Amino acid sequence: MHVRVRSPLLSIVLLLLVAGSALSYAASTPLVFNIADYGARRDASAPSTEAFRRAIEAAHAAGGGTVYVPAGNYTSGPIELFSNITLDIGAGAAIDFPVAPLPFVHGRYLGVEALVPAPLIGGTDVENVTITGRGTLVTGDYAAWGKAYGPAPASNPSGNANGPLWQNLLQKLEAHQPVSQAEYRAAAAELRPSFICFTRAKNVLVEDIRLQGGPMFIVHLLYSENATVQNVTVDSYPGPHTNGIVADSSRFVRIFNDYIDTGDDGIVIKSGKDADGLRVNRPSEDIAIANCTVHHAHGAVVIGSETSGGIRNVVAGNITAVDTENGIRIKSRRGRGGVVQDIRFDNWTMENVGTAIDIDSYYVMGGESATRREPVSARTPSFRNIAISNVTIAGAKSVATIQGLPEMPISSLWLSGIIGSGQTGIVARYTDDLELHNVEVKPQQGPPITITDSVNQQSDNGAPHKPQ
Repeated sequence: MHVRVRSPLLSIVLLLLVAGSALSYAASTPLVFNIADYGARRDASAPSTEAFRRAIEAAHAAGGGTVYVPAGNYTSGPIELFSNITLDIGAGAAIDFPVAPLPFVHGRYLGVEALVPAPLIGGTDVENVTITGRGTLVTGDYAAWGKAYGPAPASNPSGNANGPLWQNLLQKLEAHQPVSQAEYRAAAAELRPSFICFTRAKNVLVEDIRLQGGPMFIVHLLYSENATVQNVTVDSYPGPHTNGIVADSSRFVRIFNDYIDTGDDGIVIKSGKDADGLRVNRPSEDIAIANCTVHHAHGAVVIGSETSGGIRNVVAGNITAVDTENGIRIKSRRGRGGVVQDIRFDNWTMENVGTAIDIDSYYVMGGESATRREPVSARTPSFRNIAISNVTIAGAKSVATIQGLPEMPISSLWLSGIIGSGQTGIVARYTDDLELHNVEVKPQQGPPITITDSVNQQSDNGAPHKPQ
């Protein structure tokens, strides 16, 4: 009989290997900070604001980790995230953010840097941050948040949806007049917070969550880089300015597989507004949008109207738009400036929309008036190198409306594979190098295609359309 004797040295080596594996596993296992362990009430019987704050501070002190929200109903004030933190909102968890006055922070509101109410969830100067989970975030709507700082003014002759103090601030900025901190603070009380906002952030991921209600922008990426928003459901219809997903002077952004039902633009790319936007001069660029459905929105995928910093290298494909006022939309106006270029829209379906394709250099929003022709300058918006292809449109009021400026025509616009039915067809004015290929339009009234005050157009849809 042979007896095998294990070497003491071998035993020590095996123990070290096992211990090393355990330490390696422990080091690679993310730290989890359950808000229930920090005093959160799962029945919403008391605010959990402090529980969120303590759990996030503990994760931050540990160098990062996951703040976990188990199933239950919670109420909270604003939640601020830091670098290397994941907020995991578990299935069956709902966080309600009651309408209340919020502290003011430096941010950007509709393309203008200002004091603004703090976002309900967000982070500034952070990196490697994630909001994930199958839970739900809930808050009041645009109208409810308009009363957060008190009742609205009895009268608002400015026509601005926010209020007369904000309109006065905009007018002073446009006239290059000084604005005091007191004026900024007074105007801030007329504004509303973003639901989620990351400012000057890198490596951001927002995924899988559902957002209900909305005071302002729902997911706002401001001055940020390398951000992904995917598998998110936005339910903020109705309400003005409740844009679903906003890339604002940001780059390397990916927006995939989202469902958005909102009262304003579904997915929108912005880069600053008018004099303040020209001062900041920061573009949005290198943005990919795919596999999204947009319902009820003002526009499904929109560029502008805040274009002052420029917008370039944007692709949007495999999009479904239903009951939206506009489908594909690019909009700006004199005074806003910026170059919008190298844009592609491909593989779209639209049903029961207003204007399916709208490219507009004369956009007017509340508080603004029509512009007058002026010499070409940095204030003049420019649209060029835009391709729209493989689009099916059913039941539109207008298949396409394209309006350049006489002093700055829309340049190098390519429409291909457009199959559309609507009350009116394609109407284009002030374009240079407009191409139409395989375009089949069936309007209920008027000609399928009308092109005026344009040069260098090409079409394989019968005889070329001469300028009128």
